Amino acid sequence: MVEQFDSWARALGPFGPLAFAVAAFIEYVFPPFPGDTLTLLAGVYALRGEASWALVFLAVTAGSVTGAAVDYAFGRLIATRVERQPEGKLFFWISHARIHEAQKKMRAKGATILLVNRFLPALRSLIFVAAGASRMPVRQVLAYGAISAMAWNVLVMGAGLAVGGNLNRVQTLFDHYQRTALLLLAVVVLGFGLRMLRRSRRPAGGSVP
Repeated sequence: MVEQFDSWARALGPFGPLAFAVAAFIEYVFPPFPGDTLTLLAGVYALRGEASWALVFLAVTAGSVTGAAVDYAFGRLIATRVERQPEGKLFFWISHARIHEAQKKMRAKGATILLVNRFLPALRSLIFVAAGASRMPVRQVLAYGAISAMAWNVLVMGAGLAVGGNLNRVQTLFDHYQRTALLLLAVVVLGFGLRMLRRSRRPAGGSVP
């Protein structure tokens, strides 16, 4: 896979920064897209002198923030649609209570969650949807998103530079990342599942100590 992406990046020539920006954008609106792999290759691309490291870095970051803005707008739309529904009626399986719960959590811990969003595989887009649904200030959300994206892009693109453009080492880094990301995702899903199970067993009107 890495070799295929590298061939694609080589073929782009000076249009590489734009392509990497689009890839970062797509990753936020379609999480299965391998945006992190392309960000890793962006470091290799910059090392080869196709474009300056700063330009590629800014392009990837801009793509991430733009994608986050789309997710945020989608969250605002969902919240508006749910709130227009009669109490108790669901909108795509989302209730008033679910929206209010998400709003409460994001208003309490939203800044911290947004600052680490880029380090949470498969959950990044959902975090910005939740921020939109909670109607957090858009400038604040995108500022936190940009800080998180810049920190992540420095780390990932730096890794691409560190391997000196060696595709075998890039592949090794990519494989390690995939395993770590899947492990983290499994832990998050397990934690969420246990929490939902605990809630389902909670007596009505009572609480579990």
